[in-house]
Amino acid sequence: MKNPVILIITLALAMQSLAQYQSSERCELDPVIRHIDSMFHITFTRDKVYLPSSELEKYINYPIERLPQYSDQELIQRLKAIPSVVPMTFNKDVKSFIEYFVFKRREMMTRMLANAQIYFPMFEETLDRYGLPLELKYLPIIESAFNPNAVSRAGATGLWQLMHGTGKMLGLEINSYVDERRDPARSTVAAINYLKQLYDIYGDWHLVLAAYNSGPGNVNKAIARSGGSRNFWTIMPYLPAETRSYVPIYIAAVYAMHYAGDYYLKPAEPKRPLYPIDTVKIYSKVSLNHIANVLEIPLEELQSLNPSLRLGIIPYTSNGFNLNLPVKYISLFEARKTEILNDPYILQYEAAYAVAATPKVVYEKIQKGETIYKVAAKYGCSVAEIKKWNGLRNHHLSPGMRLKIVLTPEPEVTSSELATTVKYTEPQIQSTNSPETDSLIATAEIIPQPQEVVKKIYEPVFVTHHVRKGETLSKIATRYRVHIKDILAWNHLRSSTVAAGQKLKIKTGEREIYTRVAAVVNNNESGYNSDCNCIKYVVRPGDTLWSISQRYEGLTVQKIKETNEFIQQRPIKVGDVLKLVF
Repeated sequence: MKNPVILIITLALAMQSLAQYQSSERCELDPVIRHIDSMFHITFTRDKVYLPSSELEKYINYPIERLPQYSDQELIQRLKAIPSVVPMTFNKDVKSFIEYFVFKRREMMTRMLANAQIYFPMFEETLDRYGLPLELKYLPIIESAFNPNAVSRAGATGLWQLMHGTGKMLGLEINSYVDERRDPARSTVAAINYLKQLYDIYGDWHLVLAAYNSGPGNVNKAIARSGGSRNFWTIMPYLPAETRSYVPIYIAAVYAMHYAGDYYLKPAEPKRPLYPIDTVKIYSKVSLNHIANVLEIPLEELQSLNPSLRLGIIPYTSNGFNLNLPVKYISLFEARKTEILNDPYILQYEAAYAVAATPKVVYEKIQKGETIYKVAAKYGCSVAEIKKWNGLRNHHLSPGMRLKIVLTPEPEVTSSELATTVKYTEPQIQSTNSPETDSLIATAEIIPQPQEVVKKIYEPVFVTHHVRKGETLSKIATRYRVHIKDILAWNHLRSSTVAAGQKLKIKTGEREIYTRVAAVVNNNESGYNSDCNCIKYVVRPGDTLWSISQRYEGLTVQKIKETNEFIQQRPIKVGDVLKLVF
């Protein structure tokens, strides 16, 4: 018979190993941890910012058995030793996440330590100015993994993951050109103001963190359900799943960053030396591409320094736009300022619109069987515009109805004229996961193409809704304020029956974009052909049947194939003219 002492020790070690595995597995599945991992993956998978280092690899792969292992009592004392106004509470959840950061996510921690050198000075200065605890500088680690371009599934954006409404409430500029939630300096001030407002409400930093994550409404409901307790650990079971782990993960992140050296964690090395930057005020509408060409600075670098610019274009504003530039380029900018501020493409494009004629109003009499989509296609406008012009609440049209249509002449900026003012790079043909296979991507065969004009179009914006247990199509339609028949059309459904877990495409709005379209098709600038009651579409590089079908509501790949028999025998090519019937 084996020694009973050895059996007891073996059993104890096995139970400890099982407990660590279960704890690690729970950490992996935690929604906040998954969010951090996704933000980290988005930022660093291609090693855009940091280079791998043999010295760094040694620390990342440091043998776990040689890393310090602290008892619960020692961890409690080490947490108490951190100079923090936010209480560094210890429990089994906090311990699990500490072990997750220092043992399992060592590579991510090296990048976080590197980014801390960039952002912490700014965070600390702003927090100190507003009188808030300096340890709140660790919050962007669990919010965005220090990624200024991070966007969550819910739409929270930037280093501090601010929602659209919250950002607007805090005074940030958010429009088609600029999203200041992506601006590190502006978003930091806004987030700190928001944290200050939350502390004025709750007077407890743990509750402030919970409210920052899930919103004050969820925290207030949790307080009410717990019998009025204002202690995070008491109301924790009544909070959303993600928020329950938010405070423990925050405490663990603070601990891991503070004691990184004790666990042999070193910051990653940047690809190039970190350099100082300065700002210049721009009052003109200028593209980053033009600035990059004049200053001979890589466009990607300029974009990374100015993440708040959504389209790569600085808009005109009365207060000007603060453009970030490396200090070494400031003198060159001043020397060539006049050339920079006169972007030839922007000037020509706006001049074309400035001389456009006054909008013309016409009235369309609706025929039997005519839909709002056909009317929109006929006049080259969007369904939303027709509804706005005529005060319509839905898409239904009755025979004999007269619709008001506002026609705005398009500027005649042709592709040949554009070529003299702006360098145009053809889109690269890439693999796609859309329903169309790669073989159907428009091939870049050189074919004489008709002249083109810059055209404003509206692209639908869709979200994916995951059907929950007990949900009906009626409830989903009510939630998104759309019609059931529209959901059926968007998802090509024949029945209104849906099942839990099913994915539905829901249109939430439209976005305005500018593209190049055929200048004249059958003497009609809109591209509408009255002979066939259709649109003539000229295929461009990178187009697929799927991407074309997504430009127009009610259009499917099958419809395109049915009305264009020649593409049933071969892939589409650049310059092909497709007949689009709705």
